[in-house]
Amino acid sequence: MGIKINLGSGFTRIDGFINIDEDPRVYPDYVIQLDDPNIRLPFDENSVEEIHCFHLLEHIGQGFIPLIKELYRVCQHGAIFDIEVPNETHSMFYGDPTHVRPITVAGMTLFSRKYCLDHIERYHSYNGLALTQQVDFEIIWFGFTYDEFYRPMLEDFFKRKDEGKVSQEEDFKIQRLLREANNVAMHTKIKMVAIKEYPDGSK
Repeated sequence: MGIKINLGSGFTRIDGFINIDEDPRVYPDYVIQLDDPNIRLPFDENSVEEIHCFHLLEHIGQGFIPLIKELYRVCQHGAIFDIEVPNETHSMFYGDPTHVRPITVAGMTLFSRKYCLDHIERYHSYNGLALTQQVDFEIIWFGFTYDEFYRPMLEDFFKRKDEGKVSQEEDFKIQRLLREANNVAMHTKIKMVAIKEYPDGSK
């Protein structure tokens, strides 16, 4: 069994998790400046099995890449990195002056070694943070929570779609809404897994 950490915990407490925050007023187990480009977490390499990281990454500026690298260092192979952030298209993101970067599914995909190698194969372009920063987090699931104004309509739509009761025209209209409209998706949720072992035996 590995360590579980609640990163940017605030006042939230999760049974079995070590709480880390930069604000001593929330009484974390460890007070750590998470936006420090020289960050060093007080855990051994390959010692962490799960990271809970809700509404933190959008606050990290210059220290973002160092934080991702440090999280990868302490993660075990197969460790879960569970993220929730304000969706970049919602006024919740833009309305908070302490939000310094949007966190998107596409952006977090760049930390996948598999994605970066595939990008090289397809486009002959060396473009990927996983390779340049020597990390490997694979996205295994992502989803969204929706603004209360749209939620009843979308819940009804997804229910009928699962039942096969949605026309192609309606499906297109909803998909276009989700792609183009602001203030529909409120939160983005991303679940990633740390990969440190490969079929060829490399690490």
